[in-house]
Amino acid sequence: MTRLALVFGNLRRCRMRTALLILSIGIALLLFGLLASFERAFSTSSEASDLGRMVVVNKISFTQPLPQAHFERVRALPGVAAATHATWFGGYYREPRNTLHAMAVEPQSFLQVYRDDIQLAEDQRLAFLAQRGSVIIGSSMAERWGWRVGDRIPVFSNRIVKHDGSRTWELLVAGIFHGANAQVDANFLYLHHDYLDEARSTGTGTIGFIILEPQAGVAGDELGQRVDRLFDTAAVRTTTDTEMSFNRAFVRQFGDMALVAKLVVAASMVSLLLILGSTMMMAIHERTREVGVLKALGFGRLEILWLVLVEVLVLALIGGLAGLAAAAFAVRIVAGSLVQIAPGMTLGWQIWGAGLGIILALALLAGLIPAARAMRVRIVDALGRH
Repeated sequence: MTRLALVFGNLRRCRMRTALLILSIGIALLLFGLLASFERAFSTSSEASDLGRMVVVNKISFTQPLPQAHFERVRALPGVAAATHATWFGGYYREPRNTLHAMAVEPQSFLQVYRDDIQLAEDQRLAFLAQRGSVIIGSSMAERWGWRVGDRIPVFSNRIVKHDGSRTWELLVAGIFHGANAQVDANFLYLHHDYLDEARSTGTGTIGFIILEPQAGVAGDELGQRVDRLFDTAAVRTTTDTEMSFNRAFVRQFGDMALVAKLVVAASMVSLLLILGSTMMMAIHERTREVGVLKALGFGRLEILWLVLVEVLVLALIGGLAGLAAAAFAVRIVAGSLVQIAPGMTLGWQIWGAGLGIILALALLAGLIPAARAMRVRIVDALGRH
């Protein structure tokens, strides 16, 4: 009998225990794959959209508006290559649970600032610029609701009311845009800020925040300080930061998702290590007599060590690789529903590599103490046990 045959024979001795261990390892690596894919996509989406752009918000809170006059002063500031502004619109389609990520923007400057992120056909771009009541929507949102260019869609708002008391906004789909890469969120709707400002009953003359591009050779942090100094004595003061920091702060109002994902993965791995280690200790204790027989047949201490570690490694590999494969399948299913916060969510080779490293580390840590115990078993004690 070969060494590997001996390993697999030991695994078949208690099939229920082996199956439960493989299932536990698989579930832990499934959880790792899902959360690592989410955390990576969440972090990468903020970094990918940050092309040196800066965001100017109200110093009190980014949820508070800015006077629209601030935008003209920022755009005229030396060192600013281009600037635009946006206002959160929100809303929902048909039912409150069908929430929409909608922003009111200044179309011309918005499409200029985000020219490298948004891919929009020229005729659709011109139609959007020409019609105040029109919108452009991302391909993910269009696919979800079955919208087409030329459709008129009713968008309802809980917070923005028209002068006539209505909360329904009839919008014309002028274009459907695609993200330049997988990290650009294509689950957004953009409408004209002028159309919003003219029709709403409150908040007229205000905007949400300003996005600006520094000129070549102008440091973003220095330009941000200049912008903030410009409004030091104004009634509404500002604070300026990178677009990446702004995006992360916006999502953090729902909680630090990346930290939660890491903590959950860490807790599951520690639990798995304890389960696997204690189970292997029990298995080796049950096989003390067999270990004594192997030593009597000429197996050395290192061979005993090798047999135990390989047994744990085989368990970890079967369960871990099955869990990662299940995670890859699950990521494909959930990626569409998480595109608004983690666009481009995939189980990449980096995560596969990290998962394999976790499998090897688990096998080593969980098998080392049982293997050392098996090495120290004396033939006389083992064969003399009843």
